[in-house]
Amino acid sequence: MKDNNLSYVILVLVGLLLGFGVFIFLNEPETYVENNYVYSNGNEMFNVTVVSANESYVQLYVGDDETPYLIALRNDPASLEDIVVEGVLNTRIFNDEQIWLTINPNANLTGKTTVAVLEVDKIIDNENLYGIPANAAMTMENEYNYPVKSCYDGTDKSTVIFFTLGSETKVYTDEYCIIIVGTTENEIIRAADRFVLTLLGVMQA
Repeated sequence: MKDNNLSYVILVLVGLLLGFGVFIFLNEPETYVENNYVYSNGNEMFNVTVVSANESYVQLYVGDDETPYLIALRNDPASLEDIVVEGVLNTRIFNDEQIWLTINPNANLTGKTTVAVLEVDKIIDNENLYGIPANAAMTMENEYNYPVKSCYDGTDKSTVIFFTLGSETKVYTDEYCIIIVGTTENEIIRAADRFVLTLLGVMQA
């Protein structure tokens, strides 16, 4: 009899736990927050779709025939207007034959900064956009055998883009180098997206 009672109690508890789990699942805050808006940079208008906190799309028209083209980024333009951009970015890379995307291997950066690098790479290396070869590098000798490239290695035909932590989130140019700075790694991603959208003419410097 005691065994039957114990089994009954266990079944009731399991049922309550399952019910609670279903309740939590059904009432979990919705992460899909699609928001459509038109972004203006003062001269042109762009359709923007914000799918979630980490996924946004901007509508461009590329080529002589102005083919519609969607750009996927982590951040939407309206959320990046607080980031300062200094220097003319598109003319800096316009005639480049090679671009180096570099970080300091001793800066204790994680995969978040890799996301920032990939945000830039997929725009510069894109044949529908800039079509310039972009390769990963590091600022000094490293165990991963990446090429060593720092801002001092930039040339008129080969820009170095340096991703780093700093006291302010911003994007600026220095000779043949573009520096993408964030106060945190998440901010480096934001700065990278600000750089990309400025490069594409969606946002103004």
